[in-house]
Amino acid sequence: MKSIRENVMAVFHHEPPERIPWLTYDIPYPMLPRGSWERELRNMGLGIIGLMGFYPCGDVYIAEMSNVEIEQKISTQGKRKIITTIYRTPIGNLTKKEDLSISPPNPWIIEYPFKTPSDYDVIRFIIEDTIYTPNYEAFLWIDKHVGDDGYVRAGCRSPLLSLLLDWMGYKTFFIELHRHRNEIEKLLSVMEKKYFELIKILADSPVEVISIDGNINGRVINPKMFEKYLLPLYQKASAILHSKGKITSAHMDGALKCLKDLIPKTGLDVIEAFTPPPLGDLSLQEAREAWGEKVIISANFPETVCLEGVEAIKRCTLEILRSIAPGDAFMLTVTEDIPYREPNDILEVSLRTITEVMYKYGRYPVQIP
Repeated sequence: MKSIRENVMAVFHHEPPERIPWLTYDIPYPMLPRGSWERELRNMGLGIIGLMGFYPCGDVYIAEMSNVEIEQKISTQGKRKIITTIYRTPIGNLTKKEDLSISPPNPWIIEYPFKTPSDYDVIRFIIEDTIYTPNYEAFLWIDKHVGDDGYVRAGCRSPLLSLLLDWMGYKTFFIELHRHRNEIEKLLSVMEKKYFELIKILADSPVEVISIDGNINGRVINPKMFEKYLLPLYQKASAILHSKGKITSAHMDGALKCLKDLIPKTGLDVIEAFTPPPLGDLSLQEAREAWGEKVIISANFPETVCLEGVEAIKRCTLEILRSIAPGDAFMLTVTEDIPYREPNDILEVSLRTITEVMYKYGRYPVQIP
């Protein structure tokens, strides 16, 4: 009998698994609180994905700055806990504010560092001052922690998505792209050099599965933007990682219908967190037809279905299995937040229901009555 990890790696290498892997992120999200019911579900086959960067031992690389001082302050506003981060540089300061009470332990950014065009130089200074060094021992610790119950993934975010999600936010980014496109592209060029420093560290690491970007959504990144700013980057990063025998993935959890014909050109091996309807706009059948067997689809269970009760969860799980039968190049995962609500125990009920369906019907090849 194969372990969860053996089934996962069989899928990654386009070999038939004994069972369709069913996994959830280990941390940072409170998706799988440790305890008796969690142990029961994992004994029934629920695996875990260990994400580098969220464990106490750190990421597969260390980022250090010698000329930037970072100061953090925590304040409370009623029930809200606000983290203020100040970046002090020789050419100016930036301030970021995050609300820890909205989506712990990942704070929700309520004030982005970039505020005026004068901040381009400061961000550029911070990026260029950052030095990356390998921290491969961290992977060995996490890999031992996860063991045969899943797999470990490391990665980084593309310059475009980092600028959009970490530094500017959606509204400011698109206003700046319209008004100061040259400044945006100069900054992206600087960020790209650092991005490929990270890719080379990841390529030389002992991690086998590497994510080269995250949070792709065709409703935000249209095909023209994707083709200009992401496609060449993905192709180059994938080539570097493939030369070292790595499996490349990207976290594409948004609407992908408008990008479906570009995705096969990326060089990616895995589309991770693929989200089918009702949250996504591309069905598994359409994705498979467009991408073929070369792209592994790791579907993200639509978390809104979890609000509809046990029968709806069962129907959705069975429909996913029917749509991917016999189950080649497929894993079912939860990589977003299932609503964590008492007294209905939505988290436990949801994971238990999906696990029971996968335990009963998830053997390869999938055959649903």
